[in-house]
Formats: sequence, C-alpha cells, structure tokens
Amino acid sequence: MKRFFISMFLVFFLGFGFFNEAKAEPSLKIGVIDIKKVINKSKYGEEIIQKLQKKYEELTLKVQAKAKELDAIKEELEKKGALLSQEAREKKQAEYQKLLREFKSLQEDAQYEMQEYEKQLLDPVFKELEGVLKEFVQKEGIDLVLEKNQPGIYYVAPKVDYTEKLIDEFNSYYEAKKTKK
Repeated sequence: MKRFFISMFLVFFLGFGFFNEAKAEPSLKIGVIDIKKVINKSKYGEEIIQKLQKKYEELTLKVQAKAKELDAIKEELEKKGALLSQEAREKKQAEYQKLLREFKSLQEDAQYEMQEYEKQLLDPVFKELEGVLKEFVQKEGIDLVLEKNQPGIYYVAPKVDYTEKLIDEFNSYYEAKKTKK
C-alpha cells in the first residue's frame, strides 16, 4: 500500500512537472489578414483604385459609343429593312456584321487593356505591401499569417485579425514614401 501511494505521489508530481514544462513553451502566434480590405481601405490602395476606375470609365465610354453605333444600324435594318432592295439590305446586314465583329473585338481589347493596367498598377503595391507585412509580422511576433478570405477559414476571432493594424502600418509607410518624393 505504501508503494502505491509513493507511486501515485511520483506520477502526480512528475505529471505536474511535465505539464508546467509544456505550458512554459512559447505558443504559436497566428494572425489573419484580409489583403483585399488592406488594398481597398489604405490610402495607397484608394489612390490606385481611383486610377483604375478612371481607366474603366474611359474604356466603357469607347465600348458604349460602338454599341450605340451598332444599335443604330440594327434599328435601321429592323425599321427600313423591308423597304430596302435586296442588294441594299444585304449591304446593311454586312455593315452590321462588320460592326458587330468590331464591337466584340473592342470589348475584348478593352478587357485585356484593363487587366494589363490593373496588373501594372497593383503589382508594385503588392510588392510594397509584402515588405510592410514582413516588418509588421516581425514587430508583432506573429509566426503564421493566413489570408482571411481563403477556403477553409470559417471563423476568425477578432483578436487574431490584424487587418486594421496592417492598414495603419501601410498608410504610415505610404505617407513616409510620399514625403520623401
């Protein structure tokens, strides 16, 4: 019986000692950020978004002008098509088809141009944000950073969401960058 109590005593204190040692190890600090929100809410990102919006509106106007031209010919064909001679109607339909191809081409070109412009403007922002993020992570002592909007992340406690702090850091970085110019 005495052996049993001694064994239990040792198990209890050894187990307690291991528990304390495990607890004393540093824990993994995980942070979550919403990159899209950082870009959209930061001063640098807002400036880029304004430029993108301006380019989008410019390209949209070009596409809309071609669409109006296309609609005018279509309407003319529908209204006056029966009154036109066979040859004149075929000529108008050929003109319509040509404009339709030009319209589709213009749409594709505008979409490509917008994607390239977006890439041209956003790539430097992401590179600079990456540098700010690395400094931020070191300063905060974060071991792992996850993107908030990735599949598999269903819940994020507010205490591990560093998006707003990162926005503040990125704004400070941008303000410092602007004053250097």
